[in-house]
Amino acid sequence: MLRLQSTLSKSLICLFALTGIILMFAQSAAPGVPYWKVLLYAFGIVCALSICLLSVILVRASFNQWSLRHRAIDTGWLWFNANPPGLDALRKPAGAVTENKAEKIQ
Repeated sequence: MLRLQSTLSKSLICLFALTGIILMFAQSAAPGVPYWKVLLYAFGIVCALSICLLSVILVRASFNQWSLRHRAIDTGWLWFNANPPGLDALRKPAGAVTENKAEKIQ
């Protein structure tokens, strides 16, 4: 529970710091706009970016879980078009005949 409180407090401090930075930039960019309007826009931008980030995190996590449930080795290997070197040899049973051995027998 203490870890959750620490994370939430750090997140709130970060949110306030980002809002302050955006406020300072917005006031220098448009000095005639009132503070409450700039604060409202800054809060809206931070909320929109947070929603986008959370949605990307949820979609990627769901896809990674789905791929692991469907016998993917590792979600990091999905970016490559082949398995890591030597993995196919490790997955085959010990007595299985490979294509090279079958060609040599014939």
